[in-house]
Amino acid sequence: MPTRGRSLANGEFFGNFIPDADSSLDLGSTTKKWKSLYLSGSTLFLGDSGSISAGAGGAIAMPSMKIGTGANAVTLEASASGKLETKSTVDGVEQAAVPAVESIEQLTNVDLTIDAETATFGVDFPNAGHGADWLWSWTSGSIAYARATINQVTQSSVPLYMGGTYTVNNFAAHTIHGSMTQVHKIYLKWLKGAGTQNNVSWAVSTLNVTGVTMEGINGGNATTVQRNIINVPTSITLPSLVAPSVSYDVSFANAGAYTFSGSASGDNINIGPLYKGGTYTFNLDASLSGHPFYLTTDDGTSYVSGSYVGEYTTGVTGSRNESGTLSITVAADAPATLYYQCGLHSAMRGTISILPLAVATNADGNYLVYFQHTQEGHFTEVELKPKPALPSQVCLVYNTSTNKFSPQDMGEYIESTPVFKERVKDAAGEKITEKVGDGTLTSLAAVKTNTTYSANVSQQGDLQIHTGTARWYSPMAMTVIDVVPKLRVAADADITMTVKKNGNTVSNIVIVSGQTTVVLTGSNKSWAMADGDYLTLDISTVGTTDKGKDLVVQFKYQQT
Repeated sequence: MPTRGRSLANGEFFGNFIPDADSSLDLGSTTKKWKSLYLSGSTLFLGDSGSISAGAGGAIAMPSMKIGTGANAVTLEASASGKLETKSTVDGVEQAAVPAVESIEQLTNVDLTIDAETATFGVDFPNAGHGADWLWSWTSGSIAYARATINQVTQSSVPLYMGGTYTVNNFAAHTIHGSMTQVHKIYLKWLKGAGTQNNVSWAVSTLNVTGVTMEGINGGNATTVQRNIINVPTSITLPSLVAPSVSYDVSFANAGAYTFSGSASGDNINIGPLYKGGTYTFNLDASLSGHPFYLTTDDGTSYVSGSYVGEYTTGVTGSRNESGTLSITVAADAPATLYYQCGLHSAMRGTISILPLAVATNADGNYLVYFQHTQEGHFTEVELKPKPALPSQVCLVYNTSTNKFSPQDMGEYIESTPVFKERVKDAAGEKITEKVGDGTLTSLAAVKTNTTYSANVSQQGDLQIHTGTARWYSPMAMTVIDVVPKLRVAADADITMTVKKNGNTVSNIVIVSGQTTVVLTGSNKSWAMADGDYLTLDISTVGTTDKGKDLVVQFKYQQT
């Protein structure tokens, strides 16, 4: 029998109501239950460890809550950091604890992964000469990749993204057009320099693809191109590099100069880079008689005719030859800079740059490769960038192939949603009809006045000081009505730029430190252009550590 306090007639008790042994008696039964249980204390103990307590403000507190019985159940409990987490038991096996859903990324039917970029580029060099920059063209794509439309514009660096697929059509490979005097192949290479050694294995070149067109290239004519298909891996495995073997042809064609042809072209040009371990041969034409060719560490400051000051002979054979060859296998301890020099004439000199045999990286730790002609020059740096994070200005769209919601920007949505595209066309048609009806579009002059065009000049990646050589030509008599410069990432110092028309300054642009754009006024935003006038863009100052990234300068204009 339990130990009881004294009972009063109305059923009240004095003292504790305690069974005479542990776990020996029940309070009520399945058929005779207590009606209500009132506690003035804050805790109800269940077993030896579990309890339910009344917390501050009436909250109910318990260590954890288990939902389910037997071999399959879910336990809810607080983590050490105060977050709700769940711990499942499946077929009697306890699973690892996972956080409860607190953000959209944790939903199983939402995939916020950015799709890998797929893009087509056009590259050309329709000019005479050797070694100048390639001209690039592409259209804008997914907003995540911040790639603005460009047409025939030089690029200091072209970004390619992990997992991306790229088609590069080289319009300069076979067909002479513009002021070209020779054709130019292009390859993706691990190292900058002449030749086709150390090409990137996941870039495959097809030399002849016929009938390719791209707006603004070769007059829009169908052209036979060299096509490079590039499938960038999701992670980069560095190759075992081959020490290059390159030859240069050297002659005496112009007074006061060594004239190079073959792997490099021009008079007294700077050559390289030469890579440590590589073998480089200078084929010396018989016309060099009287002009002994040698390598030196002297930049000309200490030059004395016939004295061979600073002559460098490590790994060199044929030093001072006037015909035949001079060859150098670049030593591991070779200096970063050498010079080739005539032993008798100080003006016949050029610089040779030397680098370690290694894949380059930039300040962000990203690998650099190169779109490179088989000759020196005609190269564009390529930054291999990680896939970008989820950007602003995207929405979630249900993907029936994966049964998940995934991010998509409006441009992609319009292209992939025919009904939406039709609605846009219908709205545009209605607006045109409206403008015809109210007299806005009654004449060619009215169309000119009410139509605004735009053209972009851009520089991808970290900004670099650059004297603009790429020209944007006016397609008509026109007036520039606005200039809008934009950076994706601001710089830590003022960015200064100059827009030139036919080589003369028409606009000065300053984007102040920490800002991504500037509103231009007056003559800096508006000027007239005749048909055939051209614009170039000079970048004269950039940031120090944060140089500024992904510049686009938009020119808005109207026909006159």
